[in-house]
Amino acid sequence: MSIKSLEHFSKEACHGVRFILTDVDDTLTWHGRLPEQTLAALTRLSAAGIKVIPVTGGCAGWSDMIARTLPVEGVITEGGGCFIANTEGVLDYTFWRDEAEMLADQASIMAKVQQALTAFPRLRLARDQSYRLTDVAIDYAQDVKPPAIDEKNALLKVLLEQGLNAKASSIHINVSGGGYDKFAMAERVLRERYDLHEEACRQQVVYVGDAPNDESMFARFPLSVGVANIAQHLDKMQHHPGFHTQQPGGFGFAEFADYLLANT
Repeated sequence: MSIKSLEHFSKEACHGVRFILTDVDDTLTWHGRLPEQTLAALTRLSAAGIKVIPVTGGCAGWSDMIARTLPVEGVITEGGGCFIANTEGVLDYTFWRDEAEMLADQASIMAKVQQALTAFPRLRLARDQSYRLTDVAIDYAQDVKPPAIDEKNALLKVLLEQGLNAKASSIHINVSGGGYDKFAMAERVLRERYDLHEEACRQQVVYVGDAPNDESMFARFPLSVGVANIAQHLDKMQHHPGFHTQQPGGFGFAEFADYLLANT
């Protein structure tokens, strides 16, 4: 599949955009930091009435901070396990399933992950695991330096063979009870909170991402953008974004925001 540059993202399509769903790590951030250009872009988008909802595998504790402090509508967190909405400064948590049931699933998954990790000494639970409510995260490239790519691939294979729902982001393997993903929760939020259904989503929503765990979003949103660093993953992905930026990470997000706002 050929991915087009932003100049092929038509003005007509730009005019229809009301929502941007976006990954966080290496899409809004770059090398673990939020560039000032990204924050400025988020502020301009909010002022223009375009609603931004980060969608991340990051922990609920971190996402709570994002929802409180950045100019966003809320955050879909832990790969779709929970949505943290910000309504006039008040946060509300919506879980994919009953909260107690998801916590029980998490405990069961943790036992299996810890057993599997004994064979992979370079890998470890993510530092933010204590702030997670629905899933288990394994660090292979966040605080593990250099990134343990071979070990990540081998552990991912083991977890999938055990029947676990495991996906790799640009920094973590995220393991959950399944039954949901980024798209499932995004669809639910757009439908229940904004009364936005399938055809409207195709015209009004853009998804921005950088990694294989964004595939479910690229597959469902024709208006999708990959920041430049997605290039390293494309040969391993079945579903690609429709468009790409020239710059990586948060700089690429700002590049797209500038293009969108200039053409609306």
